[in-house]
Amino acid sequence: MAYVVAKRATLLMPSGPGEEGLHLYCAVTNPCDQNQCLLVTFSSIKEGRFHDPACVVDVGEHPFVTKPSFIEYRLSRIISCEHVAKCVAGWVFTPKVDVSDDLLLRLQTGIEASDFTPMLVYRYFDLNKHR
Repeated sequence: MAYVVAKRATLLMPSGPGEEGLHLYCAVTNPCDQNQCLLVTFSSIKEGRFHDPACVVDVGEHPFVTKPSFIEYRLSRIISCEHVAKCVAGWVFTPKVDVSDDLLLRLQTGIEASDFTPMLVYRYFDLNKHR
């Protein structure tokens, strides 16, 4: 059975070189009329380095989050759900446990609160947030 993207779903996806280049992404919308969805990415907070304060995620708020983290809205992706399903089938993307309803709400709220959300992402979310 093909993987179906839905709001709250998380995926471990390549986003850079080597094993360090795998990041957790979360679908914050259900598929739109063009069969696309919006994914945001988690990133670890590193001491002495700036991080976007719009949505900080504490250890344990998701089983994959083992270090204090934040959502890096500037790296959000609007992606074809068909592409996601193919990458899951080909073992390029690895599904993980869904986020809680409370964490999803915080991820979504951060899209509008962040100074780093690209305008295209902001507009897409504004049109599709009630799906």
